[in-house]
Amino acid sequence: MIFLRDRLLSKGISIRRIRESRLSQNIAALYGTQIASYIFPLLTVPYLARILGPFHWGMVAFAQALGLYLSIVVDYGFQLSATRQVAQMRDDREYLANIVAGVIGAKALLAIGCLAAVPLAQYFMISFRGYELIIWAGCLAGIGQGCSMLWFYQGIERMKIPAALDVLGRACAAGGVFLFVHSQTDAWKVLALQFACYGGVSLSLLIMVYKEVPFRIPTRETTGRALRDSAGMFLFRSASSLYTVANTIILGAVSTPVAVGLYTGVERPVRALLSLMTPISQSLYPRLNKLLISDRQKAIALVRISFGVMVLGGVLLCGMVLLAAPTIVRVVLGPRFEPAVPVMRILSLLLPIIAASNVLGIQWMLPLGMDRAFNKIIICAGLINLTLGLWWASHWQYIGMAWAVVAIEAMVTMAMWIILGRHKANPFTDGSSLRLRGCR
Repeated sequence: MIFLRDRLLSKGISIRRIRESRLSQNIAALYGTQIASYIFPLLTVPYLARILGPFHWGMVAFAQALGLYLSIVVDYGFQLSATRQVAQMRDDREYLANIVAGVIGAKALLAIGCLAAVPLAQYFMISFRGYELIIWAGCLAGIGQGCSMLWFYQGIERMKIPAALDVLGRACAAGGVFLFVHSQTDAWKVLALQFACYGGVSLSLLIMVYKEVPFRIPTRETTGRALRDSAGMFLFRSASSLYTVANTIILGAVSTPVAVGLYTGVERPVRALLSLMTPISQSLYPRLNKLLISDRQKAIALVRISFGVMVLGGVLLCGMVLLAAPTIVRVVLGPRFEPAVPVMRILSLLLPIIAASNVLGIQWMLPLGMDRAFNKIIICAGLINLTLGLWWASHWQYIGMAWAVVAIEAMVTMAMWIILGRHKANPFTDGSSLRLRGCR
């Protein structure tokens, strides 16, 4: 640490300046929200796994997967597209007011459509009939989460207060579990608490946004523009969900709630570890968008550093999970979940793989404007996963699904590296000659 401090000082870089910079503060704030989004639910996992058991835990996980799908629909990719627009035009309040109005109008329309689709989805879920209350609670929680306005504050790079509110909401949802969930019949309350808390945070952030920009009523024009501008990002989010969120639903369709419970019980700790790298990616996304316009070489240097840090972190976390999987399952989930230990070890391979794909895709391809190539990769991966997941899960249940997830994520990372090379846009091999020809 002393050596690093001396090197920074020799280059005229102050530790205090780094600590007080907007980028550092936003990374810290996003780490707070990201850690909270996994830590608080994980704190309830040992309690819920023992109270609900694999069957009812599987029911809750299935409903949460449906809710997450609806949150993706309501978000519609605005976390990427609208953040990019706000980051580029953050000093124009009138422009920002129109963006906010359009996004709110679009989210309202999408939320209404999602609510109308829930009864239709229930009709086809034969294995989960009789648990409609759990399904509705999960779907409402997902819609509430999709209405979040965090994208606006990411764009203007002022995340401290919004992040604190987000953490508070998740803490309240987790605390409510211990207060109100005491038996298997209380399973629906887990999701109802999430709906109340996530929806409350989204409403609070909306009120705060209108202290930053003038109020504008959403119009057909602004709403339509928001939907058109974010269509590519929604395509990416919905397609990527075909090999992330969809796995729980696929497994539930070809197996039992117990299999879903075993799979999701160990998937969540792994996803929680993956989330440790997400704040870096979210904070660097608006910064890289700006640097690619103002200073291309700094952008290349920054993405190289990010790749090294995130992949190294993924490798270290993967090794930790491989060694500690039996202990993690026994302590976190209890003895009834021990058959899921091999699944946790398989899923640990995702840690370095997804770290690499996040840098190559979200941090680099999207700021370069390579949305079309990026979406092609994600769509193809999603379609392959539907086939591979159904095939392997129907034969080997949760073990097959785990291997399918790892195989698809590896394909995505390899495809991004190859496509960047073909476009002479790989920051490691083509950085010195990189041109933004038509990329933006």
